Amino acid sequence: MTTISGAQVFDGNDVLGPASVTIEGGIITDVRSGTAEGDVDGRGMTLLPGLIDAHVHLRGAGNLGQDLRHGVTTVLDMFSAPPQFTAMLRGRAAAHTHEADLRSSGLMAGAVDGWPAVMLPPDPSGWRMPGLSGPEDAEQFVADRVREGSDYLKVFVENSADVDRPVLSPETVAAVCAAARSHGLLTVAHAPTLWAFRTAIAAGVDVLTHVPLDGPLDDDLDLAGLVVCPTLAMMRARADARSTDDLLADPRLLAGHDPEVVAALRAGDRGHLPVSDRPGTAYTHAAENLARLADGGATILAGTDANDVPGHAAAVLHGASMHLELELLVRAGMATRNVLRAATATPADVFGLGDRGRIAVGQRADLLLVAGDPLADITATREVRGVWRSGVRLSVAV
Repeated sequence: MTTISGAQVFDGNDVLGPASVTIEGGIITDVRSGTAEGDVDGRGMTLLPGLIDAHVHLRGAGNLGQDLRHGVTTVLDMFSAPPQFTAMLRGRAAAHTHEADLRSSGLMAGAVDGWPAVMLPPDPSGWRMPGLSGPEDAEQFVADRVREGSDYLKVFVENSADVDRPVLSPETVAAVCAAARSHGLLTVAHAPTLWAFRTAIAAGVDVLTHVPLDGPLDDDLDLAGLVVCPTLAMMRARADARSTDDLLADPRLLAGHDPEVVAALRAGDRGHLPVSDRPGTAYTHAAENLARLADGGATILAGTDANDVPGHAAAVLHGASMHLELELLVRAGMATRNVLRAATATPADVFGLGDRGRIAVGQRADLLLVAGDPLADITATREVRGVWRSGVRLSVAV
C-alpha cells in the first residue's frame, strides 16, 4: 500500500485541492482531502491521472518505455505491422509495468498498392500488407482485424490528387465504417486535409485524427458532433522544418533520450519526415482549425502521432512530444483544464477505457506526479517527479 499525500489533485475532470491518494494492488483505494502523512510527500506538486497519448505509431518496445518515462501510461497505437509484432507488444504491455500500456488498431485500412502498404519494408516471412480494392472488401478486412485483436479500426483517407499512390474511394471508407460498426468497433480516420476531413465525416468515421493544414474548416460543419485528435505536434512538424526547436530547447524533454538521437536532432535529422510542399500548407491553419473545433464544442483528444524508430531521430518523439502537444493545444486557445482532460479522462471515455483516465476509488493506479501546477503553467507536466503504472512506481523517472 502506498499513499501520496498533500499534492494538488487533478482527477481527470477538475481540481480537488490538496488530497491524499492511496493505492493498493494496482488500484486506487482511497481519495481524501487534506495533507495527512503519507509514503510520498506531494506538497507543492500536482497529481494527475497518467497521460493517454491518443495517437502513436509503435516501432519497438523501447517506444513504450520512453512513453512511460514521460508520464504517458497508455498509448493508442494507430497502425503497426505485421500482426505478430503488434501481438508481441500486447504481450509485453500485459506483463511489464515499466512500459506504457497500449491499445492498437493493428493494420490500417488502405488501398491495394497504396498507403500505408508502401511505407513498410519487405517482410522476411513473405507477409504482405492487405489492401482494399473496393467496398466489397470491407467486411473481410474488418473481420480479419477483429480476429487479430484490433481494439478499433484505422482508415487512411486521402484524395488521389494529394498523394501519388492508390487511395480508398469515399464509398470504400463508408463501407469500412459500416463493417466496423457491425462488429462494435470505433473507426479512426487519417484526415489531414480539408477534402479528407469532409470525406471522413460523410463516411461516418467516429474519430478524426489530424486537422487540415491546407485551409480553414468549412463553415457549415456541425463541430459539436465531432471527435478530433488534432496531433498538432505532427502538423507543426509537417509544416515547419524548425519544429524540433522547442524540444531541443527544454532539457526536461530531452532527459532519458538516446544521446545519439538528440545529437541527430540538433544536426537537423528529422527522421526523413519531409516538410509538406502542398500549396497553401501552413501550421496556422491547423492551430486556427483546432481553436474553431474547441470553441464549437467538438470533443478534443490529445495525441502526438509519435512514430520514431528506436535509435534514430524523429521529428515527433514518443513521450516528450506529448508535453509539447499539451502546450500547443493551450497556445491554440484551448482552456488548460480542457487540455488536461483531453489527455486523461476524455480519451478514456471515447475509447471505452473505463478503468483509467481518472483519480477515483476503483480506478487503475496509473498516475503522474509533477512539480508545480500545470493548470497555471501547462509546461509543469514536464517536471516529472513520479510515475505509477498499475500501482507500480517507475524506478527511473525523467
